[in-house]
Amino acid sequence: MEHDMSSTAYCYTSDKDSHVFSIFLRNTRHHNDLSQEQFCLYLREQSSLFYNLDTITVSRWERGVNIPSLAKQAEIVELYNHELVDIYGKDNEFLNECTKLLALPINKRKSSHPYYRNDEYLIEEIDNDHPCFHLILGMILQYEGNPCLSLDEINSQRKQLGKLKISVATAFGGQIIGHCLFMETRSHIILELLNFKINLQDIAELDAKGQANAVLVLSSAGATTQVENSLMSIYMHFFASQKHLTYLSFSVCDDSFVKKLNGAKLSPFKVKSVSKGKNKVDITSFLVSRSEVMANRFLLKLAVISPSNLNQIIDVGVKGKQAR
Repeated sequence: MEHDMSSTAYCYTSDKDSHVFSIFLRNTRHHNDLSQEQFCLYLREQSSLFYNLDTITVSRWERGVNIPSLAKQAEIVELYNHELVDIYGKDNEFLNECTKLLALPINKRKSSHPYYRNDEYLIEEIDNDHPCFHLILGMILQYEGNPCLSLDEINSQRKQLGKLKISVATAFGGQIIGHCLFMETRSHIILELLNFKINLQDIAELDAKGQANAVLVLSSAGATTQVENSLMSIYMHFFASQKHLTYLSFSVCDDSFVKKLNGAKLSPFKVKSVSKGKNKVDITSFLVSRSEVMANRFLLKLAVISPSNLNQIIDVGVKGKQAR
């Protein structure tokens, strides 16, 4: 059975009472000229997730009586060359859910910073041409305390460190209240790092031949939940918008951030205790495929937030602006 799996333009406003995925499903089936029975058979042939799917269930999905899990949704849209982040990014109800991650009520904004108390803040991207790049990077590496993130000479390796991406949240007076450090790389390099065969120094010196297919997050922190979520949305959206990226990995030793990822139902890939002087540091690694990112509601919400969305949400929520 052969069908045209081409992309389709969808109208998300013609059926305001339907779930966004129900509309996608109906339009996709009609566009590919499939009956519900043919569509059901195709899904059963393509994925074990649908081994017991029947036409009654397909009908219920299309009518919005019930909706399949995000894992099944991600599988279906991938078969038709789409992604959930594109579909849900056009859904106002879902975008409102995303907004709640960043615009918490003032009485729920608990700050872990000694001086920051929910003032205005801005987010700035720092590249390796920025005059404070090596200072900011050094601060992040010291804050993270991860022995795998050692660098001999930050300032003399600007060229090699060009793939590192830093975003910094600052409040009044330039006080840093959050940061994230991430980079594009290749999955086999990530696996070597996660198995403690290389460190950041080695990554900086590796010949970067071949196209990157993964994002590696090395540090992510914020003084409040909404600052942290704002920073997370930057690399989550970056990952989602680059279709060639198939893996997302975290390698961190911040206990609070690890608990946050665990709370988002992510299971660690590896946890290892590494000696640092007289102390031991637990480095926790996560490795998530693209389909797993799309099937995780918390990560999907963050991935949907574009830079323009973030500007608008921050303006409404905490009156800051993202510097570009």
